[in-house]
Amino acid sequence: MLKSSAAVILVPIAAILLIAGGAGLAVRATPLTVVTHYPLEMLIEEAALMVECAECHTAASFHTCATCHDEHGSATLEGFPFYAGVILAGDVPSPGYVRFNEILPYRDHPYTHKPLLTYLAEQGVTDFESVTLSSNDGGFVTIARADLTAEALLLPYADGLRFAAQDLHISTWLKGITRMIVVGPGRSLTLDGQAISIGQLLLGPTVEVTVEQADVMLQSAEDDTVRRAKTASRIVGVPLANHLATPGSERLIVTDTSGTQRILEGEKAVGALLAQLRGETILVLPNHARNQWIVGVAEIRSE
Repeated sequence: MLKSSAAVILVPIAAILLIAGGAGLAVRATPLTVVTHYPLEMLIEEAALMVECAECHTAASFHTCATCHDEHGSATLEGFPFYAGVILAGDVPSPGYVRFNEILPYRDHPYTHKPLLTYLAEQGVTDFESVTLSSNDGGFVTIARADLTAEALLLPYADGLRFAAQDLHISTWLKGITRMIVVGPGRSLTLDGQAISIGQLLLGPTVEVTVEQADVMLQSAEDDTVRRAKTASRIVGVPLANHLATPGSERLIVTDTSGTQRILEGEKAVGALLAQLRGETILVLPNHARNQWIVGVAEIRSE
């Protein structure tokens, strides 16, 4: 049945090509080898698609392979995690969430890769001390800038991204990268007189806390049943108490990047975290509303 269908479709195609070529209607030589070069199943499928397209498109605006791939961008990447990505954190100009297809836009091409140094440079990171990569299975590797060369590569992986370098030990190679933490040369924070950077802090102990938890409910329009749930946010941050000279101090004096000072009583600062959110270093107060958190922290002094 397939061969007979193929003949029905291919005979008109071949006839049209011969007529067009013989009559001089084509600007360039007609590729008659298409009939023998490609599998019959593929030509049948393409011919059926052309028939469907002809219902809406005129000959002048008919679709070709180039139309779909170059203009519509409709190349199929089955299973590609378009909305998955990597968290870029630490001492970088624009910390945040970066999608995989922004890092490796041509990941479906053979030999696709990007040097890690090239990617960091694209993010405005050219002068740094180290970069740390962590993976979704708990892998964690820190590499000093002096040990990174053009051989340190980011490559496609089933889960999105992997790291490999021919001039580093294989134990440093990671699959399923979820976070990159950069430590820069500057020290933008001062905690009780100690200069430190957010990148350095994020490499130390961190905790995850629940904030802004709220009860929500919805009454069904069908049976009037009221169903309830709890919503909240989870934030990863650095416990502030670990970096203060007097963790149980009566008050904190917090200065932001604009020079504005705020005084926090000790009780209000219980459980406080330093976190990197929306590109800012923020003092998170888990027991208080978000509008009381301090954005753009530059210095904290305990008394």
